[in-house]
Amino acid sequence: MELPTTINPRLLATMTSPVSEVRAWAAQGSRFSGPFLDVSQAAPGYPPPPEMNSYLAQLDPTQVSKYGPVLGDKDLREILAAHISTDYLGTVHPDQVAITSGANQAFCLAIAVLCGPGDQVILPVPYYFNHHMWLTISGVEPVYLPCSEGMLPTVEQAASLINDRTKAIVLVTPNNPTGAVYPSDLIHEFAQLSADQGIFLILDETYRQFRTTTAPAHLLFQDTEWARTVIHIESFSKVYSIPGLRVGAMAAAPQILRQVDKAADCVTICPNRIGQAAVRFGLEHLEDWVDSNRLTLNHRVDRFVKAMENSVYRVASPSVRGNERKAGRQATVRRLRCPVNTGRRLRTGSRKLPAAGFRQPGGPSGGGISPSAYRLPARP
Repeated sequence: MELPTTINPRLLATMTSPVSEVRAWAAQGSRFSGPFLDVSQAAPGYPPPPEMNSYLAQLDPTQVSKYGPVLGDKDLREILAAHISTDYLGTVHPDQVAITSGANQAFCLAIAVLCGPGDQVILPVPYYFNHHMWLTISGVEPVYLPCSEGMLPTVEQAASLINDRTKAIVLVTPNNPTGAVYPSDLIHEFAQLSADQGIFLILDETYRQFRTTTAPAHLLFQDTEWARTVIHIESFSKVYSIPGLRVGAMAAAPQILRQVDKAADCVTICPNRIGQAAVRFGLEHLEDWVDSNRLTLNHRVDRFVKAMENSVYRVASPSVRGNERKAGRQATVRRLRCPVNTGRRLRTGSRKLPAAGFRQPGGPSGGGISPSAYRLPARP
């Protein structure tokens, strides 16, 4: 069908989500032989607990079907602020918390508040593809920060990329797609760099409940001035197995959230009320369930890593600059400490990852990972 040439050119130039691309492959059916294994969206392999389902079934439809506050229900913001304060041994107030329609929307809202066309945001490579997509759709230029040993970015390299157009640095920890967990000291160094340069640190901690420890990931919230620099993002999709209910959160300065209110009111108007009820129940009743899942998933990772040590599987072409095969193993095995949000075509023979999120054409000459091919033994 011929369409008028009025489609936003920035949107046309933005890559298609790898998840959508892989789903299109599956829809074609005849293109591939054998079963399709979807590991593309970090969807939990277990359902929400029965007690949560029972609780949701008892909600009053006349209440949860109404509009709610743009930044989320007051009681949930209060509960979450208390939980963040406890988890991080710091202080976060309810007026510094907003409930969003997933962590993705929290990121999009943060960028809408901080950036305009032509501004720049620093992204460590490899990056989470949706972050990159939203930047290009918004006319914001991604600036690529190569990772070094252990798939960790360095403050020194980040500092060299900052100029008068830079508005923020984005860190995702535990990282998507590498799985690297950023040390607390490194997070603090990036926060200090951001404060010194007068920019923001957007810290996406979507997978924080799946780390190997329950110790605080950092102590930024102990600083009474944390909100001058930090925007914290998290998700409840994975931790409570409710990705379809679309609930995430943002912790930021009240001045930031007042602007978030404007942008959010133009899109979702309010977060999902049923999803908010589910999160409230989870925060109040599911701590043991969450910790049990954390231990189970980390045990599976340990078993997987051990099995890979003596298996027939190998990385055929990691193409990892600077870190050689050691980083290649980290990029393919350690990333599984967190579910991976990269669509993958799985079949016998070569298995390839989409290039999106690994090394942008024309991007940095070092530190990134080229699309990797995984060689498997042919099916008998």
